[in-house]
Amino acid sequence: MESSRARSNPDDPRAGLAAADDARSRLTTGLRLPVGFYPMLAAGIAVQVGTAAWGIAAQTVTGVAVALAGAAVFLAVAALLLHRFSRINGVRVDGLASQVVLAAGAGASVVYLGALAVGIVAAFDSRWWLVGVAAVAAGAGCALGVRHWWHAYRQDPVAHARGPSPRVLAVLAVVACLGCAALLVLG
Repeated sequence: MESSRARSNPDDPRAGLAAADDARSRLTTGLRLPVGFYPMLAAGIAVQVGTAAWGIAAQTVTGVAVALAGAAVFLAVAALLLHRFSRINGVRVDGLASQVVLAAGAGASVVYLGALAVGIVAAFDSRWWLVGVAAVAAGAGCALGVRHWWHAYRQDPVAHARGPSPRVLAVLAVVACLGCAALLVLG
């Protein structure tokens, strides 16, 4: 009898928590990714990996500039996708930002690093077709990793929502670009 009165009382903390859980569930199931999210992400990563491989293998100031341009293209694509997501849904999901910008999932990270390594070695051997294959594999692998994370997030948002905020990611990107610019000037 006591518990049934507590549940119907709007001031009861359990009722508030249940309402919050219901609201989170409705929000999570209503979230949508922008049209073309995965192909755009894959293309941005492919450009970044391809230009990084060429730039590192060139070992020139132009090579570093090309690698930086590829990173800028990727960061612009990532920012656009996150902005479109936020505009469509009216919310930010920090875990999504870390998945897109950092390839934070274990599988996506392994695919990205492996493809980048293959691309760099292929570029040193002037096997440009293999650089292209590695770049496409990196883009597709990371996009699939984000897709896997997205489905897991929608099933259990509390466990998968963690990640650095977009501001932290932006600061990391600026520091990385400044470091590369310093290499350009000093190199």
